[in-house]
Amino acid sequence: MNLLFTIAKNRWAALIIGLVLIPLGLLNATSTDQVTCGGQVMQEGDICETSRRGSTTERSYDEQKENDVTGSYILAGVGGVLVLVGATQFVLRARRRSADATTADAPATAA
Repeated sequence: MNLLFTIAKNRWAALIIGLVLIPLGLLNATSTDQVTCGGQVMQEGDICETSRRGSTTERSYDEQKENDVTGSYILAGVGGVLVLVGATQFVLRARRRSADATTADAPATAA
């Protein structure tokens, strides 16, 4: 999660990574070629067992396929958020520069 916040602070990184994640996530979500479990291609009838923090989860082929699609949409969503964050930073910086330039150009008034 810290990596995500670090990326979001840099407007160029947020835009570029976001623009890469959106099509990658959508492409993975719409491709129905292979269902994988731990890097292994699954076949109908296989059970995917994953262990995390001492807890084991079993998923059927169809459940794992749905899980892969959901994860891909989440990836695309994170990409969209990063694009929005990066674009917002560009707009805010441009407004700040414009306001600074206006303040600097304003004539000084004598008291």
